[in-house]
Amino acid sequence: MFVSDAFEGFMSDDDIVKKTGFFDTFEAGDLILADRGFIIRDILYEKKVDVNIPPFFQRRSRLMVGEEIIFKQIARVRIHVERAIRRIQKFRLLKRVIPLSLQPVFNGQMVFVAGCLVNFQDPLVK
Repeated sequence: MFVSDAFEGFMSDDDIVKKTGFFDTFEAGDLILADRGFIIRDILYEKKVDVNIPPFFQRRSRLMVGEEIIFKQIARVRIHVERAIRRIQKFRLLKRVIPLSLQPVFNGQMVFVAGCLVNFQDPLVK
């Protein structure tokens, strides 16, 4: 699990991903799941990493048959990511407004420890 430093709420997801060093963990041939709002395809192309963004309607009332199959396959995997994020968010310490004086500890230790503790919980996938 990759745990980055915390960022203030006004940064875009694209900027956060670029500043965290998350891209440095990818290897050629990896597959990344992303939301349709992420504009990172060009960066991933340079690293020979594939990105899979779920299909969306684009002025249509339904997905095409091939898109529906892909959407269901992605959804089966994405649910586990959402569950891991939810487990981290449940830590009471992370639910509060963090004073600026605790920012170095929050980034360097608190979020990382929460991520580690989630990894010690029962597996998300059986």
